Amino acid sequence: MIEVNGLRFYASLAQLTEDKAAKEVFKRLAAEEKGHLKVIEKTYFPEAGFSVDEVTEEEIAIEEYVKTHAPADIFTRRLDMDRLVCQIDSPKKALTLALNAERYSVDYFDDMARRVTTEEGRRICQELAEEERGHVAHIEALLAGVD
Repeated sequence: MIEVNGLRFYASLAQLTEDKAAKEVFKRLAAEEKGHLKVIEKTYFPEAGFSVDEVTEEEIAIEEYVKTHAPADIFTRRLDMDRLVCQIDSPKKALTLALNAERYSVDYFDDMARRVTTEEGRRICQELAEEERGHVAHIEALLAGVD
């Protein structure tokens, strides 16, 4: 849900913003979130052995992380993106919200990289954390130029 919500959030902001630089960053972030979804669904799930029949070590690690670091419904909650975007009344507010979400994602994937037991799972989490760090850098650069 982190990636789904991110994709929807950035796609909405890209449509609404008039600032060309921000629009391009939001479009790129939306595309990258979509890519993350594909990596997670197509590569990580099968490599980690996720199945409905048995609980894996990675699933236990995710559960522990959620219990200690996140709201209980973080992976099941669908945000009302239209309502959220309507409440954003300035580019700075949009970028600040995006920055906070990206920093959270970095922390999440870094922590998961330490917890997973497979090398492939660790590699994927580390790659996702690095991509999220890139998002943070893009947003921080944009924020530096916003009043």
